[in-house]
Amino acid sequence: MNFTKRIIYWNVSCLEPEIEAISKEVFQLARIFRKSIIFSINPNYLFRFSFKKNYIGFHPAFDPLLRLIIPYIERFFDINHIYGESCPWTFYKTLRHKPLVLTIASEKGNLRKDFLERCQKIIVQTEILRKRILALGIDERKVELLYPSVDLSRFKPTGDILDIKYTPRVLFASAPRSEQELDARGVYLLLESAKLNQDIHYHFLYRQWKSGYTSLKATKNYISRLELNNITLTNEVVVDMPGVYNASHFTVIPYTHVNDGKECPNSAVESLCCGRPVLISSACPFSSFVEEHSCGIVFDPTAASLVDAVESGVKQYNMLAKNAFTIAQKYFSQTYYLSRMRQIYQEIT
Repeated sequence: MNFTKRIIYWNVSCLEPEIEAISKEVFQLARIFRKSIIFSINPNYLFRFSFKKNYIGFHPAFDPLLRLIIPYIERFFDINHIYGESCPWTFYKTLRHKPLVLTIASEKGNLRKDFLERCQKIIVQTEILRKRILALGIDERKVELLYPSVDLSRFKPTGDILDIKYTPRVLFASAPRSEQELDARGVYLLLESAKLNQDIHYHFLYRQWKSGYTSLKATKNYISRLELNNITLTNEVVVDMPGVYNASHFTVIPYTHVNDGKECPNSAVESLCCGRPVLISSACPFSSFVEEHSCGIVFDPTAASLVDAVESGVKQYNMLAKNAFTIAQKYFSQTYYLSRMRQIYQEIT
């Protein structure tokens, strides 16, 4: 049966689904639920739109105008779906008339009980955040844990894993956009780890952002200063991401602060689907999932702890890889996710 409801996806993403996780997740929903558009507010562009892909984006400097036009635009849709931060301020102030779904994919911003109570459905991506919201007194029937989804027919293990005892290969695919993010995203931690144990090889997968970025040059300078030969840094938009994961033994999520990344990092989920265990900092909320399901190693956000995590992961690699694939089939199915989202939209209308 065709889905006839009109949905507008409000978010603060950069509208670059090829390289940015929240954009990717929102665009996936907009493709499936065809009577929808994407409306974004983001500081990395002045104005951006596409009739073909049904999106429009504004710089936050347009806030006074946006507060006037958003309530008018809202009238033409059946469902509001805010996707991204816990309480994007402009949308908090303006969306009040149609059913509201909130997906919290990033802990940036503060949880506001009055806003959460206005939502018909609150979707979270970690158990930790679900418990935090329930602790505020929000009706538990509103709050649902639903992980990001992956096309399991595309992201899957291929080939054999060779030489892990001698050259563990670690992929870092959560590269920051700005130089100011290098510390919080764990880049300096990774570089110090590479210096500490040069038998571990790291692949830094950077991305060519449309509106430019400042992290690449700073990272290259640091690598040169430390004279590191066990790091490969690539700067490109990769189409065959399953191939990248399958060419590595682990994917690393080295956040050093709780609020400086995605709740459930896209690279971690895709890596698990490819049967590649995750090395994840205890500062990342998704670390509790990895620990509970033994599909990777959790480390403290220090260089020495990461090196220990790699060595521990090598010793139990077959078990971790098997668990990664099994857990991914259970929790990250795109088919289940889209089916559940359809049910949610129907329930709230």
